Amino acid sequence: MRILRTVDPEIQVLYSAVFLEIASRHPKPCPMAQLQEMFGTSRATISRIHVYLSNHVIKTTSDKRAGHGLIRSEENADNRRCLDLYLTAKGKTVYEQIVAAIERK
Repeated sequence: MRILRTVDPEIQVLYSAVFLEIASRHPKPCPMAQLQEMFGTSRATISRIHVYLSNHVIKTTSDKRAGHGLIRSEENADNRRCLDLYLTAKGKTVYEQIVAAIERK
């Protein structure tokens, strides 16, 4: 969790868990629908996490900033309405740092 806090000091636990799930499947895709089911949360929540972890612009009432660039999305080949999530190079680097920190302990 400390390593993810270097990306954003206020990252929520659920956001971290979603990132780790996507990373654990790398290089295979992680469908957003499966994340929704796995974490027992709404589609809107997973969508918000997707925006936060990707390069999309985060729009709040007081702030407009870019996402963190840890994941990217692609249309699912079988269903254009579904998105598959993948790690970016930055996301892979962060995940490798997490794995290395765990292995050191």
